[in-house]
Amino acid sequence: MKISKVQFTSLPGAAHGDHHDHADHGGHAEGGVSRRDVLAALLAGAAVAGVWSSASAAAALKAAGAPAPSNPGLGKAELAVLTAAAEVIVPATDTPGATEAGVPQFIDALVARWMRADEAARFRDGLAALDASARERFQRGYAECTAEQGAALLQALRESSPYTGRTFSLADRVTDPKAPFYLRLRDLVVLGYFTSEAGSTRELRYLPVPGKFESNLDIKTWPYQTVI
Repeated sequence: MKISKVQFTSLPGAAHGDHHDHADHGGHAEGGVSRRDVLAALLAGAAVAGVWSSASAAAALKAAGAPAPSNPGLGKAELAVLTAAAEVIVPATDTPGATEAGVPQFIDALVARWMRADEAARFRDGLAALDASARERFQRGYAECTAEQGAALLQALRESSPYTGRTFSLADRVTDPKAPFYLRLRDLVVLGYFTSEAGSTRELRYLPVPGKFESNLDIKTWPYQTVI
């Protein structure tokens, strides 16, 4: 694994955003559990353990009685910008990059099936602004930029995206209306990558059952030398 696998990883300060009520926006299953609550819990858990996959998330949402998507998916041009940015953040090295890991499709599903309408609109606006900055600076769309140009644009976006304070909740940063687009984009790309099959098995060491049971071990009465 290359230490520099994920680009732009140093975290600008992050603050607890204004917590908004998630009720009645994510589709509640029987018992009052919404698809948004389920995935928010998965987001929080992934930040700590990173042991579930996007397929697991989809299964959990289905089990929670998730209704049909409330937002349209990303358009072709939007998905192209997202794909290019994701590949800059997690490029292919000796292990797969974000594109091969299916990160753009993962984020597209979150936009359509999890984000509230206002959050999805902010995410789309962020993609549009990133594309506009590429056209202004390099006279081409972000998806047509070289990796170096794409990295320069993301670096500029990062430097112009102050976010003071701290939070350990990825879900808070993703849903906070005050969080800059760069931070939301980076968090979702990293989350999607390291919870994908490629990221969790080829970039990380994934142990489905850590601490395996050894039933037959050679032992000694005095395994350690005692010094008095």
